[in-house]
Parts: sequence; C-alpha cells; structure tokens
Amino acid sequence: MRIGLGSRAWLLASAMSALALGAQAAPRLDTMLKPVRDGGAEVTAIEVKTEIAGAEGDGLVLSAPVVYAGVRGVAERVQNLVVTDAKGVVPLVSVDDPAAPGGFPYFRHWTAQRAVSYPVKISYRSAVQPAGAPQGPPFGIRPSGGGVSGAGAGFLILPEKLGETQLNVRWDLSGLAKGSSGVASFGDGDVALTGDPEKLRQAWYMAGPMGRYPKSGDIDGFSGTWLGQAPFDPAAELEWSGKLYQQLDKDFGYLKPAPRYRVFMRFLDTPPVGGGTALANSFMLSRGSAPRDPSEQGPRTTFAHEMIHQWVGGIESPGAVGISSWFSEGLTTHFTALAPMRAGFSTVDEYGEQINAMTRGYWGSEARGWSAEKIATAGFGSESIRHVPYNRGALYFADLDAKIRAKSGGKRKLDDLLAPMFVSREKGAAFDHEAWKAMVGGELGPEAVATFEKVVLGGEMLVPDAGAFGPCFTREAATYEVGGVQVQGYRWVRVASVPDAACRAW
Repeated sequence: MRIGLGSRAWLLASAMSALALGAQAAPRLDTMLKPVRDGGAEVTAIEVKTEIAGAEGDGLVLSAPVVYAGVRGVAERVQNLVVTDAKGVVPLVSVDDPAAPGGFPYFRHWTAQRAVSYPVKISYRSAVQPAGAPQGPPFGIRPSGGGVSGAGAGFLILPEKLGETQLNVRWDLSGLAKGSSGVASFGDGDVALTGDPEKLRQAWYMAGPMGRYPKSGDIDGFSGTWLGQAPFDPAAELEWSGKLYQQLDKDFGYLKPAPRYRVFMRFLDTPPVGGGTALANSFMLSRGSAPRDPSEQGPRTTFAHEMIHQWVGGIESPGAVGISSWFSEGLTTHFTALAPMRAGFSTVDEYGEQINAMTRGYWGSEARGWSAEKIATAGFGSESIRHVPYNRGALYFADLDAKIRAKSGGKRKLDDLLAPMFVSREKGAAFDHEAWKAMVGGELGPEAVATFEKVVLGGEMLVPDAGAFGPCFTREAATYEVGGVQVQGYRWVRVASVPDAACRAW
C-alpha cells in the first residue's frame, strides 16, 4: 500500500523551492521528540517540543489530522497543547474540517487569536493509538518491545503555510531503556533536512531498544529496524529484501540509482496490527508479535510490494480521493508478482499463487463491478472493497501487456510503454489520466482508451487475455462465492509442458 509523496517528488519540489527563495533565509522548525512510559514497561505517549523561528507574518495556524487513512482520533489524543512567544501564552481556537467519507484524512486547525512574534514555541503530548482501534494502515503511533513507532501523521502538530523550511528533528530518549535509539525515514538519530513541514508528517518514526540490519550503516543504501518479537528472523528477511531492492533498481533503472531506503517493522501485542504501507524512501510493516519459529518466512510479497511503490509511484487524478489507486496499487500489484519471479527471488508456483490471489480478490469481491469513484468513496471500511483497484488494476495491466506484445509481434511489452513515462515524470512532467489515455491510445488505438474508461474507471467487468500471464499459465473458468451467491469468473492454471525458464524470460 502506498500513501504519500511520489518516489522522489519531494526532492524536486524542495530544489525548486530553494531556487525560488534565492538568498532569502528559510524559516526554521526545530522538533524534539521524547517517548515516555509513565512508569510502565510500554510507551504511553510522545512528548513534542517545537520551535518556529525566522518565519514572516503574524498569523499562526497549526494542524493535525482528526482522521488519517482510517486512523481515528489523532487530534483527540493531543494533550496539553501550549503555544508561547515573547508576549506569553498564545490563545488558540480550533476548528475541524468537515468529516471525509471512508476514513480519508481530514484535519483540525488551531488558529492563534492574536498576532505572534517569532520565535514561537509549541509543546504538547500525543498519546499512543489505543488497542482495539479499527484495522487499517499503520500510521498511528503504537507501543511495542519497550519502544514506539508510527508515522508523523499519527501524532505531529505542524504549522501551515510555512513553505520551504529548515527542518531539524532531534530525539530525547531519556524516557526509554538504556541502549535505545531513534530513527526516522530521513535517517538515524538527529536529522536536518529542508522542505515543507508536511514532509515530517509523511515519514515513519521508531524509537526504543530496536533491532537493526545491518548492525550499523547500510548495505548499498538499504537498512532496516524493528521493535517487538517477530515470528521470523528479521535480519534474514531484511537481507533478502535488500538484495531484491538492488535487483529492482537494476530492473526499473530510471532512478539512477535508487535512493537510500529504510524498512521499519513493528510486532504488536494487541490489535490493530496494521499491514504494510510505503512512504517516501521507506515503508512500515506492522504485524502481531509471536514466538520465533526458525522455519517461518517473512511476508516477502509485502516486502516486494512496498518497495516496488518506490518505482511505480502515482498518477494525478480528478474526483474522489483515492481514485488513482488503479495505477499506484494496481501496477505495483502486477509487478509484485512478476518482478521477483523474473529475477529468481520467487518461484513460478508462487507467481501462480499470486495471480490467483488477484483473481479471487477481483471476482470474489462484492465491489467487482463498482466504479473507481464508488470504491474510493467507500474508503477504509472494507478490505475486500478497498483492494478491488489493486486486483482489477493488476489484471488490467497484465491484459494490456498481452495486447502490446500481440500487436507488436513480441517486439514491445508493458515495460516499454512505461519506461519513457517513468523518466519524464521523474523530471517533473505532469502524469494524469489524460496523459495515460494518450499513452495507451498511441500504443493500441482508441479501443484501448475506451477499455480503460469502461473497465478501470467505470467498473465494467474485465476478462483478461488467456495468455496475460505468460506462456506458463492459461485461463480457465472458475466460480466464486460472494455473499452466499455463486458468481462466474476466471483463474489461471499452470501449463505443465512449459519450463520455468520460459516463464522467467517472458
């Protein structure tokens, strides 16, 4: 799952903003994070102290989510919020945005009721997300293994309209066990960077007596940390993931090279346990804790999926929030099955299992015929509904690949269609639905544009080409049960006479 900024879009935005500022000094935002345990074994909150210096204007507005991607009550868990400047305490009035449907983000805004003079100091305490909250992406801050982890969206109050800013993040780990450390998507320990303060919200944070791979530094830019008791060997799974990350860098190529990447894993004693979610240059895996099983393998499909988001990125889209997941999640799901199999990181049989997981998630969902907008509006209420764009999108891209190969006589494939777009998007070119329709229309003609609009956006049922998944698999009819009713669909079965090497070379 991918929520947040594109692969390196924030770097481009920061560079452009810096040029626009010229010699003008940027404001500074200093943030100190102190996890606290309140006398117990587990973290109960993160105390935050922030100072804004060098800003212009006398108006001050702060914000935090009320709901963020299914995580409820973030702003409600803010305690003891105090803002001061040279004149003393700054009175605040808070107003909430209208509630967004489906668990999508909406915010609380605190507005200063008098003019402020900088520097301005902000202090507050954000309580951890309580056990028993609804299942969803792991943005909320949760305790595990004597530490705490989550996204900035799960606990930070940030100033609005500050623009390009010097961002300094520091850790106070005095409330944690000896030997604890702090890390964020940006790096280990205290970090300094530039950008809009929103960048701090779009990052993962972890502090505590964590495990680490490698023990220090990184291997070819890749590293990972974890908290809590994992049922598998975290270091071994991170070693596998780091090797796959380097392979993906070679296969996609266009980032030249891939930026440093960080994996966060937390193993929780109570639900919600979350799942896997990517942010810029990093992702969080959230699972339940369990005793170590030497034979247990980590969720490698999830590792692959979240890392592949780094290259697939997103597409701009109109309408409801989340309508673009057909691309960001659908194409990522397609390559999650295909790319590791091509490179020998997974077996052909595992590829077949992933194909048929897509078919079950498509034909076996009550939302299989829903439009992209209707699914987006439903939001985070049902995993079966929310994942239809993942599976429908993956089937769409597999079918598109088959059509490109057929029309070109095998000289072109989906990878060739996508490669120039990836490069131009990385350089800042707009990539939206109109650009996509121009791409597929130029490759396959107006019928391909009509198929995209009817199937991917409109929800008309798709029947992919029998050879959509290469020479090793073929399509056959299948029946799925949806709400007690039998519905007709398809699955793909292995063609025993075709060797694995032909599957990988496809």
